[in-house]
Amino acid sequence: MKPPVRLSGIGVAHSPGDGRGDRPGSRLSTALSALPQGASPVRLFHPIEKMAFLAGYDALSLAGVALPVGGDGIGIALGVDEGIDGIKARYYQEVLNDGPLGASPMAFPFTTPNTIAARLCILLDLRGESLTVCGGSLSGAQAIGLAMQTLREGRSGGVLAGGATSVEPEFLDALCRLGRPDGGRPRCGACLLLLEPQASAGEADERVELIGYAEGFGGDEIRDAVQACLEDAGLFPAQVRSVRVASMRDSRVLREALRRMGAKAPIVRSPASNLYSASFPAAVAEAATQAANGAPGPVLIVGMDCLAGASAALVRGGGRR
Repeated sequence: MKPPVRLSGIGVAHSPGDGRGDRPGSRLSTALSALPQGASPVRLFHPIEKMAFLAGYDALSLAGVALPVGGDGIGIALGVDEGIDGIKARYYQEVLNDGPLGASPMAFPFTTPNTIAARLCILLDLRGESLTVCGGSLSGAQAIGLAMQTLREGRSGGVLAGGATSVEPEFLDALCRLGRPDGGRPRCGACLLLLEPQASAGEADERVELIGYAEGFGGDEIRDAVQACLEDAGLFPAQVRSVRVASMRDSRVLREALRRMGAKAPIVRSPASNLYSASFPAAVAEAATQAANGAPGPVLIVGMDCLAGASAALVRGGGRR
């Protein structure tokens, strides 16, 4: 059993295109106006940048962190993969159409995945370690796993971890051409969690905890990820009180794997399961919010991709040792 990490702040942002009616424009203006004003106003170029910034700002603010942060106490681990596909497709199409004159200097930085994390570091003044993960739809999950490892090893005092995505027409068209249609509309979203080390002995802390994380690959990826996650947390399958699925894949395979392991907890699909890189962090946020409101735990979150990969995490209410 490894030490848990505290989930101190949650930030979630969705664009209107995801069908939820969340219009973050006023929230974004408020967040930007709270930052020190430089010689020129801050300009956010793409919706994924806006959503990631807003999620990070909210997570830090809700945790009581003064902004801008300053110092090297907080780093960032951001999962972003499919989120820049639309930007790259349009950028290179413009270059093909117009030659060098079609190369937009505003769009070019966003053809590189780590630009989003770099922009968050600049805007929020995060000077700790910065990591960008590009592992498909499990990128956000893997970012959380890296953040937990960093905190457990004592290499950071806090990590802003999660994922951001922008599912645009170009990406949806590519999925159709590959025979894996999404079936949804364009959408954009981000979820970032402020993770901190476990409270010291004798220190009162009622915050929600992440108590385990693991990944699995290959034919038994779900079983391997869940089993390793339970071992990481020092729990038995029967102790899991509920399961949240952060994937659009058919959950029957997950259900069968859990039953064979002896887990009988009810399984629900996260409403954010269609947010790809942001889906797993959003499911963790949902479980954490329920735990903070007194829902029984621990809660198992499972994410699956189409390449025989799986991630699992365990969340429980704080104040338990």
